[in-house]
Amino acid sequence: MDRTKINVLFVTHADKKGGAEQSLIHLINYLDTSQYQIFLLSPEDADYLTEIRTKFIHFPLRLNSIKRKWGLGYLQTVFQIRSFVMKNNIEIIHANGWRAPWYIAPLKFIANSKLVWHHRDYTHLRMFNSVLPRFFDQVICISQFVASSIQGSNKTIIYNGVDPELSLSRKNRVFMEDDTLVIGTFGRIVEWKRYHLVIEAVKKLALNGKTNWKLLIVGDTSVDGSEGYYNEMIRKVSEYGLEQNVIFYGYSKKPLDLMKECDLTINFSLNEPFGRVIIESLLVQTPVIVSDSGGAPEIINLTKGGFIVRDGDVEALYETIRQVYDGKINYQELSIQGYANVMKDFNMATITRKVEETYSLLLVDSLKLKAGGTLL
Repeated sequence: MDRTKINVLFVTHADKKGGAEQSLIHLINYLDTSQYQIFLLSPEDADYLTEIRTKFIHFPLRLNSIKRKWGLGYLQTVFQIRSFVMKNNIEIIHANGWRAPWYIAPLKFIANSKLVWHHRDYTHLRMFNSVLPRFFDQVICISQFVASSIQGSNKTIIYNGVDPELSLSRKNRVFMEDDTLVIGTFGRIVEWKRYHLVIEAVKKLALNGKTNWKLLIVGDTSVDGSEGYYNEMIRKVSEYGLEQNVIFYGYSKKPLDLMKECDLTINFSLNEPFGRVIIESLLVQTPVIVSDSGGAPEIINLTKGGFIVRDGDVEALYETIRQVYDGKINYQELSIQGYANVMKDFNMATITRKVEETYSLLLVDSLKLKAGGTLL
């Protein structure tokens, strides 16, 4: 083990890749390995491990539901983590998401590591908002919206970032080149993503004689088990006679390739903490419509790569889609400025440097020692 480097342990519970895990993968891939030795605690069979391009040491451990593990089982897992931390001289423990911090928080009292929580969710639960943050030296929030729910001064806002290497080939589709507006929605199928409202909006297109469009719904129910919601949407599409227009694509391992084939994407979620699919769409030069809810408007306000629609307003969503359909917007300008600004403000190289600066502030004394300085 290289004693000249800072040892960082990333901790996540997920075995399947969602937005939180994708963001973690990008962070690990861009971390400066000349300064940091990377460790990762995750399930042994996590399906995203092959996407990590940089060298890391894997600590295979499953973090079960707190409700299932509460008691001796929970404490046993906590002490397994502590043992690994002490053995490998871990200086920073970086908990990712909503379950990992519950296992890391007790280490505040039984380990000498600095504790970082990458908070990627929004909740009204007091335990998350005012109790759990007290156990961490720093809470990284992925949007101003998420930060607004957290109490205390130990928080900082660092947005998620895009990996430019995932979009090496530029978009080659010309806007509505086949006289068809191709719209995409991307993400796991769950009710708060409000795909049903998107379906209601495109139904209005058809009712107003605009039939040259396709809606790709890309995602599945494997994470949330929301088959009832998914089946209800299928029933609605059939009832509206839109089977030829609305395509339930399912899960895709390469969503950016599909985004390149879209003229427009929509993220109409309720209280979306951030919206990774928004910056990914802008990365491939596809403009986005978002709901004025959660952290999504922050992205559009910064990038100028799309439209912000009144929260939950189906009529307003339809009117915005109709303007795009009718060519009443400067599509090229939206595509170009959205791409340029996402590369400037959400480039993973820049985002990672901000995380490293957070680490440096936490370890200022340790960094001085490693550089051969003296403590005053």
